[in-house]
Amino acid sequence: MLRSRIALLVPVLSLLVAACDGANTSGGGGAGGSTATDPLPAPAEEEGTQIAMETTVKSGEEAWRCKVSELPFTSFTAVNHVESVQSEGMHHMDIMTLAFVNEDIAVGEYDCQELYDKYDALMEDGVILYAAQQPKQEILMPEGVVANLPGNMRIMQEIHYVNTSAEDKTVFSKVNVYVYPSENVEHQIWGGAVRDANLTIPPMAKHTEWSRCVMNKDVNLIFLASHTHRLGRKVTVRTFDGTSTGDEIYVNTDWETPQLKSFTDAPLFVPKGQGFEVTCDFQNDTPDEVHWGFAASDEMCQIGIVYFPGDLSSDCTIVETSDGVLPN
Repeated sequence: MLRSRIALLVPVLSLLVAACDGANTSGGGGAGGSTATDPLPAPAEEEGTQIAMETTVKSGEEAWRCKVSELPFTSFTAVNHVESVQSEGMHHMDIMTLAFVNEDIAVGEYDCQELYDKYDALMEDGVILYAAQQPKQEILMPEGVVANLPGNMRIMQEIHYVNTSAEDKTVFSKVNVYVYPSENVEHQIWGGAVRDANLTIPPMAKHTEWSRCVMNKDVNLIFLASHTHRLGRKVTVRTFDGTSTGDEIYVNTDWETPQLKSFTDAPLFVPKGQGFEVTCDFQNDTPDEVHWGFAASDEMCQIGIVYFPGDLSSDCTIVETSDGVLPN
């Protein structure tokens, strides 16, 4: 598994690529996209903060926009609960910390493609805090299990939207982050994206790709989600004991709004040396060969996992793939 774009609060991945244009972030307010009835009022200042942004996407166009800001917390802050709302049809949204990116990216709004082209470290060292593809999503971790966010942390929110309608659209995303009492903390979480970027889907054909990864530490899985683009027909995740596959633990057939599966009621113990098999079934009805990439016309096959304890060196390393090529 690549260390890049690791999930601290929630997977993504839905995980794990993004977009954005213009708007409004952080610090106990933010009305991005609200109407007469606010779809997600911001929490009181002592209860948390809201991260929000919006952009207008022209008819027939694709927007991938980024906004850099700073969280208002001045010291380490424990978070156990997050909820979000966003426009229907959002390809996905994510929020990453720039703490591990050795670049001084100023607060402001950007075209994401230009930003990623300029700063290679964003993909390798950007750490995902939260991601969502669903119009509404709420994450409530087990009691005592938190993500611990450092003070004055610089973040980047991305929204990715493809407007296939005949009219321009204003789209939005709002995320509420709620503070958890530090005296009640027992475990911190960590996680990441399991993905194989060596992906080739032949034209006018069905195609299946799979990858198998194993953990380098004992973990307790609490969230899992998948991510493909429009050619994805089905994602299946099974347990993998290092030799053979076992129980099916996740299936998704809706590439636009993949299920975020929660194991919070009964965390799934995954011992060191065991992990997951991720299988993606594609249907390519176009005359073109399709490869891995960030654009809507590209494809992906990946999952996001979140677990505790939050050892930053923990990792699910890909050890087998359907094409025999392992990630670098």
